[in-house]
Amino acid sequence: MTSSPKLEPTLHQAIARRLKRSLSAQGQIALPAVKGALDPYGQRLNRLFSLLGKPLSPSELVKLCQHLAQLLQNPPPASDIILSYEPAPPPRQGLVYRLDRIKTETPSQTLRCQGQLVFPCIPCLSRDYLQQLASLFALLTHPLNQAQAEQLHSRLEQELASGFLLSPQSRLSVSYASNPPSQGGLSCQISVVTRSLADQSQTILRQTPNYLQMFGPLTKILDVAQAQSPQDTPILLAGVGTAQSALPLAQQGFPIDALDLAPAFAQQLRQLAQEQTLPITVVSQDILDPLLSLKSQQYRLGILTDVASRLADVEALELLLKKVAQALQPGGTLLINLFLAPEALPSTPLLEETARVFNSTLFRRSQLQSLLDCLPLTLIDEVSVLAYEREHRPQDGLKLNPWYVHWAQGQQVFAMDTPPMELHWLTLRREETAEDPNSPNPLFSTVDAEF
Repeated sequence: MTSSPKLEPTLHQAIARRLKRSLSAQGQIALPAVKGALDPYGQRLNRLFSLLGKPLSPSELVKLCQHLAQLLQNPPPASDIILSYEPAPPPRQGLVYRLDRIKTETPSQTLRCQGQLVFPCIPCLSRDYLQQLASLFALLTHPLNQAQAEQLHSRLEQELASGFLLSPQSRLSVSYASNPPSQGGLSCQISVVTRSLADQSQTILRQTPNYLQMFGPLTKILDVAQAQSPQDTPILLAGVGTAQSALPLAQQGFPIDALDLAPAFAQQLRQLAQEQTLPITVVSQDILDPLLSLKSQQYRLGILTDVASRLADVEALELLLKKVAQALQPGGTLLINLFLAPEALPSTPLLEETARVFNSTLFRRSQLQSLLDCLPLTLIDEVSVLAYEREHRPQDGLKLNPWYVHWAQGQQVFAMDTPPMELHWLTLRREETAEDPNSPNPLFSTVDAEF
């Protein structure tokens, strides 16, 4: 009996580091202000930050202990030490905290707490999350017994599975608080938090109104398009933030049909196209939706940016390629980017689920070849997205979004210098088939669901 494939320790650790950075924590702890408690309190708070995934550096620990020593020097009666912590504001990482000493009318000789941890929804890590929470609750003087641990694990499994199914970008929220002294113990609530792409795009544009115009188009897209005649090359463009490519292509005379996953981005692109009188038709729909049907042989060029990275698996990629191949004219070109990993990289639940969480779904070349063998698409070029940009991007052009560079080289999944995955461009040619219709077809055709 063969064992399940495992990641190399260095790769497993790189994923663990990445997930630790994505953990969010906030809360407050109240400790009785007792003279002489510096060492036990300092050790407890140091362990707390480690359990929250944000360990203190040696200098940070010294600073915390110095402040704690001041607060514990001759404390007044009936006073507490209060530690409050929350995520550091971007672009900083880790936690920011505040230590205070307050007088209280209800002095207590026990630790009191309230807080929240927010985890990525990765089902295979239910045991790891249980261990982290059990260690945290024990540190907060509320260790779990076996029955409580089993009950908590069952709830974690259930919520992680449902959250991941709802959206891999969901988050698992664990809130906890000390019960009233008369009751004792600790209360814990678990829920799944989702944030739609529509909400995210609205937040981005509210904070940065010119976001869609801040970053220039990817060079490969312009180069592939410029090899065509604008008048004879209707383009299907699908992705998130399609304005980045749609605007410069339309300014060159290419007629563009843009399908943007983010409604707010689609609306702003529509406004920009109207203001500049550009040949852009914008539809705020998901090209992955099976109920969206593209009429056959409509386009000479199809461009899919950051779409395959959101797919569930290779079967979903097959459906996507079939749909777009049908929409392309024979001899037309499809440019699509996706993450490629070496064949030797094991496909483990941790890797595949983490990749889904960070919109970095992985594919192997053997999977692509098997798909293309059954589709009217021929691979004519493959190149790393970032390598192409380094070689061909104009020096006076707009810089790439630093976050995009980080994501495209796989560092959203692996916290390491050279991850075993990278975003690649595939250039595919649509071949003629016996089933190709000869008559022209309308632009879009949507089929409504029937109930």
